[in-house]
Amino acid sequence: ELTEETGMDPRQVSVVSPTPVYVEYGKVPARPQKDEPEHYHLDIGYAFTTVRGDVGRIQESEVTGAGWYPLEVAERLVGHRIRRAVTAPA
Repeated sequence: ELTEETGMDPRQVSVVSPTPVYVEYGKVPARPQKDEPEHYHLDIGYAFTTVRGDVGRIQESEVTGAGWYPLEVAERLVGHRIRRAVTAPA
């Protein structure tokens, strides 16, 4: 999904959270333009790190933006769970 939706080279990233950083479940409204009925969606997010944080071409039909953030900023955006996931022993 990371590569498909952001154009990131998977060889440039490493997963740093042994457990999900967040799990979200919710109803997604119908999107007639994509021929999708109303449905439920489960998102499971993990934390990644990279030395070269180049975001490639995003898949605009799925993603509105992508970027890399320092842990402190990511924690404000995602919540305190990200720090626990990143610092938890493997």
